[in-house]
Amino acid sequence: MDKKRAIQIMTKAAELYKDNLEDQKVLFLYGVPSEIKKQLQQEEKNLCGIKAYEVVFHRYNFLHLTGVKINTKEIKSAIHFYEKCLDKRLSENDFSFAKDGSSGQKLDILESMMLLKQSITMIGDFTDRGPKLYAEKIAGNVCGCIGFVKDKNTSLNVPNTLLKKDIRDVTSRPVQKVYAIFSKQYTEEKYSTLVKCDKDICLKECSFNAEIERMLNRER
Repeated sequence: MDKKRAIQIMTKAAELYKDNLEDQKVLFLYGVPSEIKKQLQQEEKNLCGIKAYEVVFHRYNFLHLTGVKINTKEIKSAIHFYEKCLDKRLSENDFSFAKDGSSGQKLDILESMMLLKQSITMIGDFTDRGPKLYAEKIAGNVCGCIGFVKDKNTSLNVPNTLLKKDIRDVTSRPVQKVYAIFSKQYTEEKYSTLVKCDKDICLKECSFNAEIERMLNRER
């Protein structure tokens, strides 16, 4: 991939990030399909097997997802890089590709992963760790995935990498299916926007554990 094409991808992806993820928190509700199927067959449908994973997307997180290295003489910070992408002012002198070739792989799926709230189907603990790659949790589908780590300053889970891999190949077993995805603005107290939900789950009939229920706005 050449830099001209990379700039086109990152510029478009920054617009998608701003529209779909910037300053938002996203809540994944997930579980082991065999366990959740049994609980759905119960009369009261208390889905105690459903777990929650909450992530936040800041402006400065975008750079990590591109896989490129900034030229610090031209770009002062990760937010500056993001703003240049949004303003369509990014130049070939502003960045370089990683020497291991990972930048191209990340850029191949960057745009599609900006729509992750609609496309993610699975989540799990990351097992494909290497000397240059680390993530705690990873979410995605058979075409690509996004990794998350806990921010040391805020203790919130933030995105830190993309992988052009089938998520089933880089997560521990059993496969954890994402059953629902909620989103909210960073300053909102509870989740009231349901982005997607599995067809077998009716939120009006199902209940979750107390921790999850405290996070949801059931009045809307």
